[in-house]
Amino acid sequence: MSGKLQMKGSVFALAAFITFGASQAYADSGSPSPEQLLKLIQKQQRQIEELQQMLTKTQTQSDKAIAAAEAAKSKAPDEGFLSKIQIGGVLEVEASSTSSFAGADSTDLTLAKVEFFLDAQPTNWVSTHVQLNIEDGSTNVNLDEAWVTIANDKFTPLFLQAGQYAVPFSSDETGMVTDPLSYTLGETKEANVLVGVNMVGFTAQGYVYNGDTQRAGGGNKVDQFGLFAGYEGEAAGAGYNLGIGYINSISDSDTITDTLGGNAGALSRYIGGVAAHASVSFNNFALIGGYTTATEAFNSGQLAFNGNGAQPEAWYLEANYTAQILKRDVTFALTYQGTDEALALGQPETRFGGTVSMEVVAGASLAAEYLHDEDYGTGDGGTGEDSHTATLQLAVEF
Repeated sequence: MSGKLQMKGSVFALAAFITFGASQAYADSGSPSPEQLLKLIQKQQRQIEELQQMLTKTQTQSDKAIAAAEAAKSKAPDEGFLSKIQIGGVLEVEASSTSSFAGADSTDLTLAKVEFFLDAQPTNWVSTHVQLNIEDGSTNVNLDEAWVTIANDKFTPLFLQAGQYAVPFSSDETGMVTDPLSYTLGETKEANVLVGVNMVGFTAQGYVYNGDTQRAGGGNKVDQFGLFAGYEGEAAGAGYNLGIGYINSISDSDTITDTLGGNAGALSRYIGGVAAHASVSFNNFALIGGYTTATEAFNSGQLAFNGNGAQPEAWYLEANYTAQILKRDVTFALTYQGTDEALALGQPETRFGGTVSMEVVAGASLAAEYLHDEDYGTGDGGTGEDSHTATLQLAVEF
């Protein structure tokens, strides 16, 4: 409306200017006759109409341009919203050669992992994570992880996290391609609710969940829980990370649950678990260690070792060194690992090996790993033999 009023004002001002100029011209040449005045008025009227048509056309074009700009703006993506979302993933292809405890040799080429994730932070207090994956050449897409976190460290060190993910128990920190034996023993991925606090390098967390294992006659309910405490910092130029966790049912670890099979829903009691880890890094070196154990033995009818109930435990030690070679970061990792009373879980008694990994181009890395495993002795029910696995992995992150 204001644009149209401005247009009309311009027309009247211009008409007044033309009238004033014409009157001045006639004033200089004497008084006009009535016929001359009539012609002058008619001429001015035509000029005013032409100017008004021009201004109307210009206003219409301007209105169309403004409308088009508003329409384009409404269809344009919300950059503020998109900046709160991160989409990515990992793709891993592996070639392997294995000699088993039974002396059987095999080679394989697999699409070891396809992983997609979406992270979003709709507000300063809320963040979410959803992760899908396909593993070991399967065609099934699995919901691997999904959680929501309510936290804002500018206002409070407390936070809440709810969803499905590996609970904070055993550590998977490693420079190897293969997870440490202690993590394999303790990895527990369950839907849970966790409450924690982060303060000056210190973290404390507690969580509850309804696990895949249940006590006989105990019903299906939320009666499993865990606690974790950790601290990380720097001293004398070295960084360090320490952590210890407790879970009241180590039976819910993915490895143990799979081994229990039909016994998982009829346990006589829950068996607790304890895990600890530590790492120290300085310059280009890093030393890492982890330990996981059941706090007591299982019933022999559920998980046995050498005729008795098994009390499985696992540990690992690792040393890493990163160097610049051909303007690329190359990491060398050496590991020594072991287990006790974990034969029924398919774990070796001793493992040592090494990995060399490097980023070949931005976003793509190549790793070569060799593992030497030693089985439990024949007196414990094992073969007493060795096995060897060589793996070449191409991993791409996007």
